[in-house]
Amino acid sequence: MWEAGHLWTRRRFLVGASAIGAYQILAPQVALAFNPDLPMPEVPGWDNAGHGVRSRIDGYAKVTGAKLYARDVRARDMQGWPDETHHALLLFAPTATHVFEGIDLSMLGDDFQPDRIVMAEDLQKAGIAATGFFESNLFCAKGAAPDYLGQPVAMLIYADLGRFSNARLALTGEAKVMKFGEERPARSTDPYGSNRFTRVEGESRKGPDVYSPVQHGWIRTMRYQKSYTPVWSEPAASGDAAAQSSLHGEEIRKDLTEGKAGKLYRQKFETQSLDPMFMEPESGLAWYEAGSGRLSLVLGVQSPLGTMQGISDMAASAADGFKIAEIDAHFTFIGGGFGCKDHSMVPLYISVAGLFGDGHPVRLALNRFEQFQFGLKRHPFTMDAMLGVDEETGKFNAFTCDLVGDGGGLANFSSSVGDNAASAANSIYYMPRSDVTVVVEQSINVNAGSYRGYGTYQSMSAMEVMVDEVARDLGKDPIALRRVNLLGTGDLNLTGNALTGAVRTGEILDRLEQSALWTGRQADKVAYEAANPGYAYGVGVSCVSKNFGAGADATMATVELGPDGNIKVYCDAIEMGTGISTAAAVRMSEHLGRNADTIEMSGQHRWDTLQMVTSGDPWSMSQADQDKAAQNPRWTPSVRSPSSASIGAAVSTHAPATAAWIILRCGIWPAAMAIWSDGPLGGQALGEYIAFDDLRWVDGKLTAKGMTPLTLEELAARAHKDGLVTAAMAHGFNRWSWSRATFTVADDSFEVPIDGLAVRHGDGDWTLLDRKNAVFPVAGTERAGVARSTGCGAVVALGVERASGKVKVEAVHQVLECGRMLVPDIVSGVTQGGIAMGLGHALSENLPLYDDGPGNGTWNLNRYQIATATDVPVWKTTIEILPPLGETDAPKGMAEVVIIPVVAGSLNAIRDAVGARVTSLPATPEKIMKAL
Repeated sequence: MWEAGHLWTRRRFLVGASAIGAYQILAPQVALAFNPDLPMPEVPGWDNAGHGVRSRIDGYAKVTGAKLYARDVRARDMQGWPDETHHALLLFAPTATHVFEGIDLSMLGDDFQPDRIVMAEDLQKAGIAATGFFESNLFCAKGAAPDYLGQPVAMLIYADLGRFSNARLALTGEAKVMKFGEERPARSTDPYGSNRFTRVEGESRKGPDVYSPVQHGWIRTMRYQKSYTPVWSEPAASGDAAAQSSLHGEEIRKDLTEGKAGKLYRQKFETQSLDPMFMEPESGLAWYEAGSGRLSLVLGVQSPLGTMQGISDMAASAADGFKIAEIDAHFTFIGGGFGCKDHSMVPLYISVAGLFGDGHPVRLALNRFEQFQFGLKRHPFTMDAMLGVDEETGKFNAFTCDLVGDGGGLANFSSSVGDNAASAANSIYYMPRSDVTVVVEQSINVNAGSYRGYGTYQSMSAMEVMVDEVARDLGKDPIALRRVNLLGTGDLNLTGNALTGAVRTGEILDRLEQSALWTGRQADKVAYEAANPGYAYGVGVSCVSKNFGAGADATMATVELGPDGNIKVYCDAIEMGTGISTAAAVRMSEHLGRNADTIEMSGQHRWDTLQMVTSGDPWSMSQADQDKAAQNPRWTPSVRSPSSASIGAAVSTHAPATAAWIILRCGIWPAAMAIWSDGPLGGQALGEYIAFDDLRWVDGKLTAKGMTPLTLEELAARAHKDGLVTAAMAHGFNRWSWSRATFTVADDSFEVPIDGLAVRHGDGDWTLLDRKNAVFPVAGTERAGVARSTGCGAVVALGVERASGKVKVEAVHQVLECGRMLVPDIVSGVTQGGIAMGLGHALSENLPLYDDGPGNGTWNLNRYQIATATDVPVWKTTIEILPPLGETDAPKGMAEVVIIPVVAGSLNAIRDAVGARVTSLPATPEKIMKAL
């Protein structure tokens, strides 16, 4: 059975209740692999003795079928829950242009009628309403047209699995049970957001600029014309930032169209709506006890804190019998997320199922049809770009792009996805003058959210195709043209901001240029076409640089060293399948000489000791507000962040690594000195000054300046005996750099890149330490989404059947720069998956918009064509990883960037093969034939 959640103390209840009207219990991320209350056999292949990793720490549990995922769990698996599980399903509207009149379940007969039906009027009576980030109509009310395709209209709850299963089978694909009347115009609102990024270079490409968002501020539209077209400020040289942006932007556009910025290139590029197609459709359990007001949940989400806040907001005005006094939430592993399980709506409906479950645990698990119909999608974009190029040198002089995205029926993260797409529209290239606008519109399509790539998939793919076309037109080598225009270290991008650290895209281009696929492309073409009559062979290249992190990332962790040398780690991240649990365990070897023995991916309650608090918006707060708030030694801009693959290694392993360093400094080091000093005259350390920086782990043993190597078991035993630090609990915050502060332990003061710390001596209680000289990264949003990046490039080789346009991918070579790898095999696995996803996005995956799309409830894998093993060159895929610049390099987020160059590389290879350009994704055989 799974461990029950831990109740908050009365103090935390009062604090939480005053803030949100209910208190939340975020229980450990319960998983058989890591739950200490459940016996688990030794994990075959898990190497906790050093740096090596022969398997993932969670690998054995997964391949032996342990209950790790929300979909695996029933009420009987939960300690303290009833044995019986009830089941719920949702009915989704297949239209958004007709009035909903109700449901007719007579087709189910008397035997398969639900035990309870929940509709909009029931929520209204219960005082249940989605507000805040999730503001929406949870169900379409009778007499109204649905807000969007796929909006739920009713929930059916069954007491037993048999009747539920028969009813669901009968209802799948059967829309006639929902009655719709007269036709009405589709819902239309103002766009979800818009922005304008204008930059004019000053005397240097490294700044200061004549004009840029960093120097002058963000520009939002003043109003919208006809509910979709942004209206920007009137141009004025002496006006505010918006007026100056309009002035410079219009000048850039005029110079481009009049030929004053070099040869003009235009491109309209379109990307499609995509489903994340994670392996585990969304699901969960909810049990509501009306007498106590306790809502217990089992969920698989990327954003525990945001999800709990949404559920609390939903019940903030609930009527008696539906009030939530406490939330006991268990967060499982996730069977794939790709960003679309971050702030999903599904947990709200799981909670509704529990609230209307008449005291019984209720399971709501979407099937694949329902996941297609209701799950979050990638934003489709259209991009109209102009690029001015010096014909002789190939240098880019000016660039404009107008991006329009479709956010679907609810806002979700549409505004920030649009901003990210726009600010990345230059890809890896330096633009002396640029003007980029973006608007993400509301529509009746299925909702779009924070899909892997977060807007950069769309805009960078467009730019890489455009650059390739420029190279062909000017007769220049495509890699040489890229090299001429690279954004270098310290150069300012579209926002007027420089990337942190060294920019290594030039090295990536060098490796791509040296790859056998590229150097041998001419000879390979002759050989391939001779061996494959009717096929044309082509090779394409692409190189991008993807930002990682959100600009308000937080991490918490606890590391405990047992008296026998056993290392246990508690990490607040969610395991999404990308291996964060293994990476965090491996980082222990940096400071403790070996990998962790066990790790628990845990909930919020485990860090109550830190007493961290927050206030304000971490992205928009002023420097003055931040400085004032930071005077509280428990304050931080953000206590906890959603989990995402791109910040796993870079952010989520930072707190456990820092906690391990503190144990090394305040526990292991003094323990070693005590052992080395044992003896009547001072032992082997007599007369030798051994500094902390002298310590070295060699073959799992600690030594320094010729001292006898000591095992971790010896050191741990002495640290516990002497009452030294044997456990540390840390909180860190990152806004493109880490917060830092000075802490003192036993007269030893040190500065570390965290802002909250508690330690435990021996087997004693926790001691919360007060920080001094706290420094937080500069406040404001001027650096949002553009400061840290990971570079990646790809060469794609493929054949195109001339008669049909059918594409067969023959080989892929990818080059990645990701700082210091923690677990190379996981990096390789994520990269291989990214290549497969990139090929699917480039060549086959597509969801039509509006009535023919997934919102009509008829979509599944028989229609949605993902890339399979037959579509991926499994045995001809090679991956090259640039070595880090030094041993102190930090790991970088790389899980998103690996899909993007494969997409543009595939389009460029098609162009090379058949001489025709496809600028609308996916490049299906029909589109290729049309281009020809």
